[in-house]
Amino acid sequence: MLILASASSEFFHKWDEVVSQPDAVVHVGSIDQLKALLEINTTRLIVLDMTVKDGKDPDILRAISEIKKGARLILSGIQFTPTAELSGLAVGAVACCSSSLSVAECRKILDVVQQGGVWLSSAGIPELLSKLRDFSARSSDSAALASSSGSNGAETAQPDEAVLSCLTKREREVARLVGSGASNKDIARQLDISDRTVKAHLTAIFDKLQVQDRLQLALRVSGRPPG
Repeated sequence: MLILASASSEFFHKWDEVVSQPDAVVHVGSIDQLKALLEINTTRLIVLDMTVKDGKDPDILRAISEIKKGARLILSGIQFTPTAELSGLAVGAVACCSSSLSVAECRKILDVVQQGGVWLSSAGIPELLSKLRDFSARSSDSAALASSSGSNGAETAQPDEAVLSCLTKREREVARLVGSGASNKDIARQLDISDRTVKAHLTAIFDKLQVQDRLQLALRVSGRPPG
């Protein structure tokens, strides 16, 4: 079952179009109704309209994550900045779907989530990697300090060269560009190849590195496990 939580008929109409099996969708009109339904039903997916009352409250979102019993949470209904996307992931969401996205784009995100992936926009990936690099730098400083005092330090990120060693030269170029947040069109333009060739390279890269999506690839390139 998929739950749509919103007070907007337009939101319901759009997401009913996105979902391929609308008969498996339940509508609720408030956060309280959503919480009550989650307490008594097993669901696989929640799409929450953040314009609903208390829909932007981080504590409320964390509470939903705690009681959702294994369901996956997509946040929608507003325009997400890269920082807002990361904040959404931090409180338990697996995707943030901006209100300006088309039905087809939302359906693509939904497919990624239903297959077990986590979706982050191409604009959000560089923001994530920047935070990971900051974290890695802090970890390295802590490791150096611990080493100088004779303690076991934190492990630093694995260099991307070792991670990507199983890829061809062109595949490594594509992987690094994905890691920098480039879209397929950006990659095609920079490498002077077609969009179809980019997609073929990505398919091969996902298979060789055993990752499911662009976000996991970006994390792998950065030296962080895809989790």
